Amino acid sequence: MAGTQRTRAYHGKSAGAVSISEAEITFSAANARVLVDSLPAGAVILDAWIDLKVAFNAGTSNAVTMGWGDIDDATDNDIVETVDETTPAVYPGVVLASAPMAQLTTARDVYLYYKPGDAAASTGQARGYLVWARMAANG
Repeated sequence: MAGTQRTRAYHGKSAGAVSISEAEITFSAANARVLVDSLPAGAVILDAWIDLKVAFNAGTSNAVTMGWGDIDDATDNDIVETVDETTPAVYPGVVLASAPMAQLTTARDVYLYYKPGDAAASTGQARGYLVWARMAANG
């Protein structure tokens, strides 16, 4: 299985409710993304992390990230970008180091991404987790 959206927000339509969403991606999803969740405008991302379960072995420059936009490493729309794809561990969201993110100005689909390195992969599995809250201002 290349990737799966594992959970979605239980109370995503309730103002003030904190939700956690999860998605999984594997080596067979090369240059792909898996939806973690669709967040409304005004939502606040409280935390995010990637749990690298099995190392990705596609040579150098593997990239596993979480965010929105292009499938790339270290872009300005990454929530989690600093992951050592060769070392199983839990990697925190770097943009959340000092405080939760500001409210989103537009609705965003948050994805878990995998971009292989310079060789074909035969192993690799990661799960991305996203904790967020819907604010009253976004209905």
